[in-house]
Formats: sequence, structure tokens, C-alpha cells
Amino acid sequence: MGDLARINTNIAALRAFQTLTDINSRLVKTQERIATGSVVNRASDSPSDYYISRTLTRDINAVERTQKNIERGINFLQTNNSRLAQITNILIEASDLANQANSLAVSSAEKQAIQQDITQLMLEVEAIFQSGVAAKLYTGFSLGGLKNVSLTGNLTANPMASLSLNGTNIMITGSDLQLEATIRHIDNALIRVLEDEERLGSFIHRLEVEFDVAEVENTNLKASRSSIMDADLAEEQLTLTNLQILQQAAISILTQANSAPRAVLQLFE
Repeated sequence: MGDLARINTNIAALRAFQTLTDINSRLVKTQERIATGSVVNRASDSPSDYYISRTLTRDINAVERTQKNIERGINFLQTNNSRLAQITNILIEASDLANQANSLAVSSAEKQAIQQDITQLMLEVEAIFQSGVAAKLYTGFSLGGLKNVSLTGNLTANPMASLSLNGTNIMITGSDLQLEATIRHIDNALIRVLEDEERLGSFIHRLEVEFDVAEVENTNLKASRSSIMDADLAEEQLTLTNLQILQQAAISILTQANSAPRAVLQLFE
């Protein structure tokens, strides 16, 4: 009768219970993997995989933070670029007005009106520069992959003077030479602002490329982490079904093992 004759310690039942305990432990882990979608939920599940996955998560967060910083930089540059575009439009209008005045058919009164229009336009240019365009664009800045860059205008506290539009050299009502100089000053200022727009555009494009590079890196890092962390739910579901069947079988065996020593009592009847 072997172990069945030793009823003080039911070895068969202990072995069946040990098997059932192991199955239950594996069942809990499988259920956790299905619930979380991850095969590594703590360091004890796989110390090396846990370590690698956490470092990958750190790297992913760093890349995503870089992307957010790049996006903020692009928005900053685009905002300033739109303001420079406003200045460009104003200078084009001012140039058109100055050229309109450069005609024998324009009367003195009309030139006075044009002078007033251009003066107001220049005030608006100055207002946009002083309150809308960031000074750091002309004093140097670093942003993402852009290191110690600045625009060409080198604007000072008086942006109009930096553009040679200081108010005294924009004369529509003066001599023909003064009018021609005014047209030249406005066109030169327009060229400088357009150069700034062009450079801002190149900065924006470069940051957009840098963002795309970071996006590819982010995807690759997430793919690497996924290969380590993510559970195959179809496979885990098959494992779950298998363990549930084994659990039922182990319970059945444990029940039989617990009842087997009763047969020994028949020896005393």
C-alpha cells in the first residue's frame, strides 16, 4: 500500500497540494499579464528585462521631452516670423506709397498725405518690433539643435534706427533726391527684414527635421521596450485556459489523496 498505509503524513495529498499551489501561482501571474498587458510587472518577474525596460522608459521620456521643447521652439519662431511678415507687408505698402509720390502728377497736398501715411506705418513697424518681436532673436539664442544663433538685423533699443528708418530720412515732401533716398531706405529695410524672415524660416525647417528625427527615435525605443515588456495576449489566454484545466485536475487529485487513507481503516473492521 506504500504511502497510503502511513496516514499520519499524507504524502500524496502534500504532493498534490504542492502542485496545486504552483499552478495557482502561475495562474495569478498569467492573469496579471492579461490584465496589465505586460509580462514584466516587477523586478522579480525578470530582473534584467525590468532593468532594461526602465532605462528604455527613461530614454523615451527624454526624447518626448525633447520633442515638446522643439514644438515650443517652433511655435516661438513661427510667432515671431508672423510678426516679421506683418512688418514686411507694411514696408511693401510704404515702398508703394513712396514710389507713388515719386511722380510729377502728385501734388504737394497729396505728398503731405502720403507722408502722413508712411509716418504712421513706420510707427506701427516700431511698435511691432518693440512689443511683438522677441529681442533674443537679435541678441543670440540656443534652441534644440540651434546653438548661439541670431538674426541679421542686430536691432538695438531703437529698431527703426537699426533699419535706417529713424524718421529724419523718410521724407516724401522734400526734394527729389530726398524722395529717392526715402525709397532706397525703405527698400533696404525691407531686404533686411526679409533676410530675417528667411533665416527664421530656415531655423523652423531645421527644427521640424529635428522633430522628425526624434519621432523616429521615439518609435524605435518604444518598439524595443514593447519586445521586452508587452504580453502576447493570445498566448497568455491559451496559457490561462491550460492552467485552469490543470488547476481543476490538481483539485480533483488532492481530493482523492485526502480520501485515500480512509481505505486503511477497513483493515480494522
